Amino acid sequence: MKNLLTKHTKHKFVYLVAGLVIFIALFVSDKASAQSIIPLVVAPARQTIEVDPGKTTSFVVRFYNTGIEPISGTFKVADFIVDNNEGSPNFLEGPTTLSKRFAAAQWVTLSTEKGTIPSKDMVIIDGKIRVPADANPGGKYFAVFFEPTSEIPEATGSKQEEAASVSMRIAGLVYLKVSGPIAEGANIVSFSAPNFSEYGPVAITTEIKNSGDYHITPKGQIVVKNMFGREVARESLQETNIFPDASRVIVSKLGTKWMVGKFTASLDATYGESGKVLASALGFWVFPWKLAVVITLAIIIIVLIIIIIFNRFVKKEKKLEEELSEEKEELEKLKESLKDKISGIIPESKVETPSTEEKKTE
Repeated sequence: MKNLLTKHTKHKFVYLVAGLVIFIALFVSDKASAQSIIPLVVAPARQTIEVDPGKTTSFVVRFYNTGIEPISGTFKVADFIVDNNEGSPNFLEGPTTLSKRFAAAQWVTLSTEKGTIPSKDMVIIDGKIRVPADANPGGKYFAVFFEPTSEIPEATGSKQEEAASVSMRIAGLVYLKVSGPIAEGANIVSFSAPNFSEYGPVAITTEIKNSGDYHITPKGQIVVKNMFGREVARESLQETNIFPDASRVIVSKLGTKWMVGKFTASLDATYGESGKVLASALGFWVFPWKLAVVITLAIIIIVLIIIIIFNRFVKKEKKLEEELSEEKEELEKLKESLKDKISGIIPESKVETPSTEEKKTE
């Protein structure tokens, strides 16, 4: 029996070790895969250029290779749109249905289309933008990206600038603004919070949609007040770009853990060059009902215990009073009984009276 148990324990140990080895292997594999794009860095990751219709302007994008091996690939231009509320760009290559309102890749030419980025070095890409004379004012959005033709080696651990990447690409985003009267418009799609929360901070969700011709960056604050009108929390709205025909969701957490009662939250923000206003308000409740139930039950239990103890004390005191009264009655009865006994032992006829001789002597 002992041998069977030992054998079973050894098998379990072997399985455990095997599982641990597989987990480590997967972790290392994932880590190496995640590092496959790290050696490439683009600067600037984002840049804004303003140009008049009918004019030509230039720009520069630098691609760095921090790896230990040279990387060959192609340099391309593509329009991009942001059609989700997370703000991640969607690159569009070739013929697309993208509205010409926001397309500009066809206006761009690069100094080179193929190249090799040496190890620990960079390649500078010059670009020219020729804006048609009839271009409508507003925002145009394109990306200049490098696409390796071979697998990218791992990085050496140097610090990189934030950049947009898709698969094995790394791209620098260009926000082109064509001068002229630009239509600005935005609205709050939703400003919401849970109607009831047990604890704070409370997550307040703001969704703003841009219906204008150029990306906007709303700036403002969310203020939370309690039922008495006193301010309990204030936080600046997270600044983020919202592209035309797209919306962004911004989540803000306000308040402290211990919040009780009804609260109101108000959003006041501005956007665009003219400082247009965005405003909204909502109400919500916060009450730690589980804790309240526990406290209420505890109070009820304490009160019941006090009542029980008090009743017992009163009953005991009453009982003592009754016992004392009974003892007093018994004592009175005993006293009367003793008087009767004494009277029976010494009759009145035997009580001595002064004699006639004694009276005469006196």
